[in-house]
Amino acid sequence: MNSVIELVKHRVSCPKLAGVVPSDEELNEIFACAVRAPDHARLKPWHFHVVRGQAREKLGELFVRAAQSNGVSIEDKLIKCRNMPLRAPLLVVAVCEPTINPKVPAQEQVLAVGAAIQNMQIAISSLGYGSIWRTGDMAESQVVKDAFGLSEQGSIVGFVYIGQPVKKPVLQTPDVNAYVSEWGAEF
Repeated sequence: MNSVIELVKHRVSCPKLAGVVPSDEELNEIFACAVRAPDHARLKPWHFHVVRGQAREKLGELFVRAAQSNGVSIEDKLIKCRNMPLRAPLLVVAVCEPTINPKVPAQEQVLAVGAAIQNMQIAISSLGYGSIWRTGDMAESQVVKDAFGLSEQGSIVGFVYIGQPVKKPVLQTPDVNAYVSEWGAEF
């Protein structure tokens, strides 16, 4: 059996991460895989921000400011926002800066960044680490987008949390046939 197919079939998201993270050399390999994602017209709409160490605490403070700018004042919710970046020892903030192109709509460029994230997650798994791709309110926050220098058209496609799984994730194998059908026979 093809080892790439087995790797993809067994990849799972790991919500609780700690411990060792990829080395800079391994991160370069992960990003080399990311930029091999399908990219119509080779526009390279992606950029990846690495957040680690004390920068995670700064990101937590940014999340608090973002929540407060949206009217959140409940202390428990603000504490949760502050602690979000601490859920893993390393984060990658994947952003899309679309290029105006009559043949490649912005949505397709966002999907290219999504494909890059998927490539990253496969590479992360292949190196023996765990990851989870998150979005949520912080990905939509203008305060957060501004802090990452995004244009009005730019978007945060995902926060990729990376580390060692705290507990072994449960692999659930869906029935593929429930999601696949032939089309056209009755057309």
